[in-house]
Amino acid sequence: MRDTKMLHPELQIKLDLLLKACKSEGIKIAFAETLRTVAEQDALYAKGRSKPGPKVTNAPGTSYASMHQWGVAVDFYLQMDIDGDGDTADDAYNNAKKTFNRVGQIAKKLGLEWGGDWKSIKDLPHLQLPQWGSTPTKLKAKYGTPEKFMKSVEWGTSSGKKAATNAEKAQKNTDKSVTRIESAQSFKKNYAGSYIAKVNCNLLAGAGSGVVAPIKKDTNVQCYGYFTKKNKQVYLYVRCGKKTGFINLKKLK
Repeated sequence: MRDTKMLHPELQIKLDLLLKACKSEGIKIAFAETLRTVAEQDALYAKGRSKPGPKVTNAPGTSYASMHQWGVAVDFYLQMDIDGDGDTADDAYNNAKKTFNRVGQIAKKLGLEWGGDWKSIKDLPHLQLPQWGSTPTKLKAKYGTPEKFMKSVEWGTSSGKKAATNAEKAQKNTDKSVTRIESAQSFKKNYAGSYIAKVNCNLLAGAGSGVVAPIKKDTNVQCYGYFTKKNKQVYLYVRCGKKTGFINLKKLK
């Protein structure tokens, strides 16, 4: 299933915040796996066992062993042209530029657990609520089945309202700078790539406004093709270390 409305209220709220936070960094994601049925989970578990292909999960569906079955987990994918060939379909799971890692870090700041941190089977697209542990053991012991969990107070709207407050606080903490970073207005694949600062300049919060951090000459920055054009000037949306912002294209090479 791909309907996020089937998920736990807290997870729905945090996924909405995640989409906005990723967009502010020029990253576009969507969600491929949300609530998963027993049959769907069993089909995944069969891969690398009774079906051809590599193993993708250690959780069989009939034992409610996946957090997806409990509505507290989701898998995301990229909607970006990572390889610059003009097509996004072939880059849904392309981590050549470590974009999944960045999304994972953003999600963790919002209070989500990221599958890329797991040691057994690393699951880069996987995110979940952490309060019940990495596996459904606690949920199964308390509720027995996902259906009973979904009728509980822990699933109710009161939980969602409390989560909204916590998630909003987490979102504010993702950017410690005084200035809030604007979203890029346009995309052009030809702008995607690595650049070097030709002169000392500033990483800006918007096109020509708000200093985020000084950038020294010869500093490397990365652009994924997003930009804003203002007063006939092109400002690329770039990543420099852990910070993001805009730099005038004329100051880059």
